[in-house]
Amino acid sequence: MYFNLFIKRSVVILLNVISFSLFAQEQLKPLNGNINLPIIPNNTLLSKKTTSVTPIDLPFFDDFSYADKTPYPSTNNWLDSNAYINTGFAIAPITLGVATFDGLNKKGYPYSINVPVSYSGVADTLTSRPINLKATTTHTYVAADSIFLSFYYQAEGKGDSPEPNDSLSVDFWKPNQNKWKKVWGVKGYNPSATDTTFYRVRIAITDTSYLDSLFKFRFRNTATLSGSLDHWHVDYVQIKQNYLYADTVLDDIAFVYKPSSFLKNYSVMPYRQYNRTLEMAPGFRNFMRNNFNVAKFSVYNYTIKDEFGVTVPSDIYGTFNNPGFLPFLNNGYYTGIAATPVFTLQPFPVTFSDSTFFTIQHVISSSGDTKNVNDTLTHVQKFGTYYAYDDGTAEQAYYLNTYGAKTAMRFTLNVFDTLKSVRIYFDPITDGTAIQASSFRLMVWAAGSNGPGNVILKDSLVYPTYVSGSYNLMPTYNLTSCLPLGVGTYYIGIQQTTNKALNIGFDRNTNHMDALYYDIGNGWVQSAIPGSLMINPVMGCTYPEPVGINENQKADLIKIFPNPAQDKITISYPGNQLENVTIEILSALGQVVYSSSIISNEQIDISNIANGLYFIHLKGNNLNLPSGQAGVSPKKLIISR
Repeated sequence: MYFNLFIKRSVVILLNVISFSLFAQEQLKPLNGNINLPIIPNNTLLSKKTTSVTPIDLPFFDDFSYADKTPYPSTNNWLDSNAYINTGFAIAPITLGVATFDGLNKKGYPYSINVPVSYSGVADTLTSRPINLKATTTHTYVAADSIFLSFYYQAEGKGDSPEPNDSLSVDFWKPNQNKWKKVWGVKGYNPSATDTTFYRVRIAITDTSYLDSLFKFRFRNTATLSGSLDHWHVDYVQIKQNYLYADTVLDDIAFVYKPSSFLKNYSVMPYRQYNRTLEMAPGFRNFMRNNFNVAKFSVYNYTIKDEFGVTVPSDIYGTFNNPGFLPFLNNGYYTGIAATPVFTLQPFPVTFSDSTFFTIQHVISSSGDTKNVNDTLTHVQKFGTYYAYDDGTAEQAYYLNTYGAKTAMRFTLNVFDTLKSVRIYFDPITDGTAIQASSFRLMVWAAGSNGPGNVILKDSLVYPTYVSGSYNLMPTYNLTSCLPLGVGTYYIGIQQTTNKALNIGFDRNTNHMDALYYDIGNGWVQSAIPGSLMINPVMGCTYPEPVGINENQKADLIKIFPNPAQDKITISYPGNQLENVTIEILSALGQVVYSSSIISNEQIDISNIANGLYFIHLKGNNLNLPSGQAGVSPKKLIISR
């Protein structure tokens, strides 16, 4: 029932050690950019002049539980926005969302791209708004008021461990002296395989020079400035009066991770491909944490609204009792919602516009909970024109540094569709010039007995590109021509024509390694690294499905073998097999590429026809086909060499 954090961390660390060894076949590396830091909204930053910002009163609190809404610190509490607010990098956070400190600026770009990895310089800062520690209408603060700053921190998480010359520090501002003073710090280290701890820090505010209406504090880190490196994660920051040193209990129940998807196989998929039976998850899971020291009676529910704000009927879950929601200490995260395995009510209509979304709001409540801001979690279930396993975030980069290496992701079509293009996120910074000069081909494979099989499409050479004026968007790579694909499983990916590491974004919070395959020249191998690769096939061209294809009805009547084929095929058909019929082979766009007169089981030379997907039509009065179909029999043929 409970999330085994130690095993999870051990597996992650072991896989990283394996992946970075010289003998590894697939590898992960830290990113050098951040796809989730777009252009900063105008209202995100406040002036750093303390005279222009209204001081805030105690208590001060921020647990960054708004990370599912914005990647930037809240202006209610903070003056700057260099730290990255997220739900993906931390392991076992106190509540949902942390502030991550690394070597990237507020736009997700390295502070200094060319510095050596051995160099450590001043990187992110997170500065509080002025805090009134002078007096309230009823009280003047004194040193004996037991005022503490407290917070939790973690090194590395799902990112990169800080080296000994890196650090995380806290400074206090002395308004009357107009200067900062360092009051706490920790040097970088490589956490052990079982270390999933968020360490608590408590700093007393007793110096009377801090008891001012313009007091501030800040976090800052030193790191390698050339990428998303040397990570520190900070959570649950608060300043309050009458803080007891032995006060270790947080009277708080909260969500800690994003909920699992309501879809069984993907994070995003085209709505026209959605099939309730095949694609709806049997249930879902939330991770919640009871920070009390006793079990708590709690109530959970969720609501779903469509893109127009109309509430969609959903299941009712109710209460946690007997013995209730157990405390995190000794019990771990609560995942009991997964005990209800079946959706009684189907939340997504059968028909809808192809690109739509549903907003799912999860709410938990409990008596005595002092922090309600982390009791609501919003998840947006998208249906777009593309498939995605990843959640739109990347924590590391995946690469194969072998010339000709192939990477493929498995996708299943439930209805006929057309492949239009592929979205791929390449981490654009490291070796950027060399990578942009390295070509690759978009590839499509039929399903084999164990992963990708025969080639359906081997497209023209293309090069990694980055959207003009930005390095944080997923470029779209168009196929030379749209590729019709029938119902079934396909593998879509790339073959690189370089030995450079192309560094594809890798999401470590959704695990679909069973859908990822690679081939470095020794045959296809299923990935051994938990996560999801950021390769998203885009579906839907403008021309319709070829008329008359009903494979369930004709599968046993017309036989083509081999299929996929290389140079020759043989066709057998029902009826008088000694009388001639006319065969036409049509391209996916309807062009006749071959026409002849044959008899059943006659071998046909197709060596002059290019690789691709084709449709075979047999015409003849003697064909024994179902009523209404006599004389025409469309059948798919894949040519792959």
